[in-house]
Order: sequence, then structure tokens, then C-alpha cells
Amino acid sequence: MKTSDIHLSVQLDDNHVPVRIDWEAEDGGVKSSSKAVLLSLWDEQEKNTLRIDLWTKEMSVEEMKAFFHQNILTLADTFERATG
Repeated sequence: MKTSDIHLSVQLDDNHVPVRIDWEAEDGGVKSSSKAVLLSLWDEQEKNTLRIDLWTKEMSVEEMKAFFHQNILTLADTFERATG
């Protein structure tokens, strides 16, 4: 069985606020920076979603609105494909 890793690195300021978010996907050869990340994991035993929501202090409100809007659209598309 193959394993594929995705690495996230979050640089924090003195107040523990993210100032930089770097990520890397080894299989795709992708290495990049981002202003925000939303990570959701399903906890099968607890039947609950575990989340990590991070954004840098440089992310504007307009960028945040676009980010959330695009995520909602993507979630709807994913749900439709997964459930038919």
C-alpha cells in the first residue's frame, strides 16, 4: 500500500497568530504558500468533524469572503458527486 503525505507548516508571530502558511504535497511535486487553510477530518468514532481553520493576519476581508464562497461551492459539488 502506498502512502502519500501532505505537509503543512504554520509560522506564528509572538501572539501565536499565523503570519505564513506553507504546504507541500510530495506526490504532486507541489510546494506553495497560502493565506488560509480549512482542514476538515471525519472522526468515525465520535461521528463528528474535526477542524483546523487558519488564516494569516494579512488576509483581507474581501479575500476571506471569496475563499469561503469558493469553499461552499466546492463542498456542494463534492457532495453531489459523492452522493449522486
